[in-house]
Formats: sequence, structure tokens, C-alpha cells
Amino acid sequence: MVRNRTARYLFVTGPETARRYILEKSVLNGILKRTKELESSLESMRELLISNAIMLGEVPSYAGTWQSDDEMASVDYSVRARFFADRMTELGVDECTTDPLGNPIGIIKGTDPTLPPILVCAELDSLYTPSGDIHYALDGDSIVGPGLMDNALGAAAVMALPEVLRREGVSFRSTVMLAGIPNSMRESKNLVVVDRFLDCLSVRPKAALIVKGGELGRLNYYSEAVVRADIVCERRPGARFAPLNMIIVANEIIDRLLAIELPQKPETTVTVGMIRGGYKYGAPATTVRIGIELRSTSNDALSALSGRIASILDLVRHERRVDIEYDVAAELGAESLGWEHPLTKAAVAILDELGIELGVYPSVSELFYYLKRGIPAITVGVARGNEYHQDRACASIRSLYSGMAQLVGLMLMADEEAADA
Repeated sequence: MVRNRTARYLFVTGPETARRYILEKSVLNGILKRTKELESSLESMRELLISNAIMLGEVPSYAGTWQSDDEMASVDYSVRARFFADRMTELGVDECTTDPLGNPIGIIKGTDPTLPPILVCAELDSLYTPSGDIHYALDGDSIVGPGLMDNALGAAAVMALPEVLRREGVSFRSTVMLAGIPNSMRESKNLVVVDRFLDCLSVRPKAALIVKGGELGRLNYYSEAVVRADIVCERRPGARFAPLNMIIVANEIIDRLLAIELPQKPETTVTVGMIRGGYKYGAPATTVRIGIELRSTSNDALSALSGRIASILDLVRHERRVDIEYDVAAELGAESLGWEHPLTKAAVAILDELGIELGVYPSVSELFYYLKRGIPAITVGVARGNEYHQDRACASIRSLYSGMAQLVGLMLMADEEAADA
């Protein structure tokens, strides 16, 4: 039997087509109706959603460590991760545990233990973390505070799910795993902690929802091939005829990078995003760091581009007699769940039902690690916001009702798929 799903209903071809079509269309429409009803009723949970966002967001994502009595002393725990675990326990998960890496996981038991679980997860870090204390505030319909949209609000939404589901009387046949992943934004290389988190799972999820603070309506079901790297130029001690100022060398490297002929199809780009060097106005810079990002819709094209850049760096290293290091911080591949996959179609149908404009674009973050393992996964946002990486990042509270309803609707859709499989 072959299934073909559209944004509003499911079609089935093969034997017993008519009966199966009526059944599945009825199930889908029931979930869409329930999702729309939930959007309205979530307004009664305003205080829960606001308090979760403020309490979690005001815990610095880089703050301290804690050790539990039953874990090895070498495990480094995030204070925000501990709060996430404690709050989920308070809000009624059936179990709460941590994996060997210290990632908190709340368990909501399903009625059928034979079914694979549904994973709902969020990064616990905030990309923008100011020095000093963090304070959130309410301003009309908005929550305001640094790090809110990326990703304190996404984590707070996952943390609120046990209470939302309890109040709404929503249950699942599949077990639901609610996970928070700390430390993924502390340094540029730390995204790999998501890869390690997935390695620690004892069972493969039927579906995974990756939750971000924003933007509501986003749908990432495929990833681009990405390399994020630092090019470090250092003066070579004692080298004859070498330039004194590494900024001159960095400028030459940047000129050569920008002169590379890039294909339009598959679309491939080079972005020079950062440059740092020197320590005072009147002294030549002895070290310069250039931050670059390479992207392509093709793994092969990105590999060819990386080889071209390695050749450029070798040329400059030898011709200019300087030390150059190419330090790769993150390397992700191009993967796709597919537009026709039931999880993608479910997301489209739910956003349409809620009247939310769809925004499809590639992920350049952790989605790749799920898809490369064959785990059906999408990334979604739960609120509309602004100034993501500023002190006054803000999110619309009213939009959060739609975002939370979207999450529950997707979980219900995934549960139907798990049971059907």
C-alpha cells in the first residue's frame, strides 16, 4: 500500500482504498481540529508559559556545574540543565533522568510500550549571553531578555509540555522523551554534543522534533552541507622576508577566498564572518583569526571547495613564510527528510490549520545529526520575535500559544504514524 499525503489530508492507493482514505482523513482532521482548539485554550496557561521562560532564561547557560551523588565526578553539568530536569519533575513527567553526558531527559509513558518513542528536544544554551546578571521582563504582549529566542524560549516550551498535556488531557500510545541538550553553544565546536547525545540513546525514536524559540512558521526538514572554520595566521619566528603584520596576510587570504569561482548550481557560498587580530594601535598584529563559513546544497561541491581553500592556504603559507592553521569548528552534511515525508506534511498541515505562514529553508545546525542516522526529524519554532542576539531580544506571548499548539499537534501526528507503523 502506497501513501501519498497532502497538506490537508492523506490519500491511500491500493486495496481497500476507500475505507482507508476515510479512516485516515478522519484521523488527520481530528488532530487538526484538536490543535486549533488547543491554540485557544492555551491562553489559560499564560502564567505557566511566561514563568517557564523567565525562570529558565535567567539561569545563565554557562553557569557553574553540579555533581549528583550517583554520577562520576568527571561529568560536567550545566546548572540550566539541572533546572530543566527539576522543573520537568515538578510539572509531572513520569520519570526524569540524565544520560551519561548529563543531558536531562523527561519521560512521559505511552500506553503501548512496544512502540518506538517520540523525541522532543531543545538546546538549553543561549547563543547571546551578556556579562553579569540576566533579567527578563514583560512588556505588553512580549517577554524581553537576552538569549530568549535562541534558545531559552525553545527549551522553556519543551519544559512546559508535561503540564500542558496534563491539563488538556492529551495522552499518547508512544512514550514521549523530552530532552534538553546543554553546552552546544558554549564554543563553536560544541555542536557535536548533539551527535553524542544521539549516540547515547538506547532506542531509535520514531520521530524527533527539534524546538527553537523562533521563528514561528519555520520548517527545516533538510540540511545544507556546512563547514565552519577558523583560519589562524601567525608570524613565524625567525623567518626571513616574512611580513611583520599578519593583517596583511589575512587580507591576502580573504582576497583569494572571494576570488574563487563558485557554482550557482549546486548553490555554493563562502562567507567571511569574523576577523580578529592585534592588541594595540601602534604594533603590527602577530596573530590574526579569520572566521569563515562554507555552504553548499551538495556534499561533493563543498568537498571540492574545501580542497580549493586548503590549496590557497598552502600557497600563502609557503610564499609568505607564515604559520597558517585551518581549524574546523563544525562540519555538517547535506541530508533531507523529504517534502513528501509524513512528518513534513504533518507540519505543513498544522501550520496551515493555525493560519501561520510557512517558512521553509535549510538547517545548518543539529538537524543533520538526526537525519544522517535515519531518524525522521524536523526543526520548528514556537514564537515570533525580534532582536534575537541582543540584550532586548523579545517574543510575542500570544504567538507562543500557536507555537505550543503546533508542538502538541505534531506529537499527535507522530503518535499516529508510530501506531500505524
